[in-house]
Amino acid sequence: MKYLIGFVATLLLAASSGLLVILSGAFNVAATNPDSQMTEWLLHTTMRRSVAMRSSAIVAPQSFTEAQVRAGFKEFRAMCAGCHGAPGKMRSAAGKGLRPRAPDLALAAPEWTNANLFWIVQNGVKMTGMPSFGPTHDEQTLWNIVAFVRQLPNVTAEQYRALEDESVAAGEHEH
Repeated sequence: MKYLIGFVATLLLAASSGLLVILSGAFNVAATNPDSQMTEWLLHTTMRRSVAMRSSAIVAPQSFTEAQVRAGFKEFRAMCAGCHGAPGKMRSAAGKGLRPRAPDLALAAPEWTNANLFWIVQNGVKMTGMPSFGPTHDEQTLWNIVAFVRQLPNVTAEQYRALEDESVAAGEHEH
């Protein structure tokens, strides 16, 4: 019984301390202020587990057609490259100011399944700047984005520039 009282008292003290930090404004929410390693770990782990759980029922294609990849490039260029960057392309000013930083998808994509990527594109991620495209885009468009993101680790700056040139030559423009 003595241990139970000590355990409950410890939990109440931790909760009270957390509430004090929240209510006092001591936690700096400025995007210019880097998070501690503990905060980064907590947020990243929470996000990864949440995405894994919520995307587990999504039936994802195992491969994509070249047409899907090309269509996904157009969407990626218009809606994603500004924050995430692209092969040979820097992030936009807004993308550089995000905290947490939007990941370089050429490096991050292999860590996610197709279903995970689809869920993220469809639903966004709170408090990261990642918007939800599900309310404004149909599922096929979202899968096209996943198709291109899946290819990013293999896309060189020259290949990306060639895709941009093809889009411009075809009279396509960004959103």
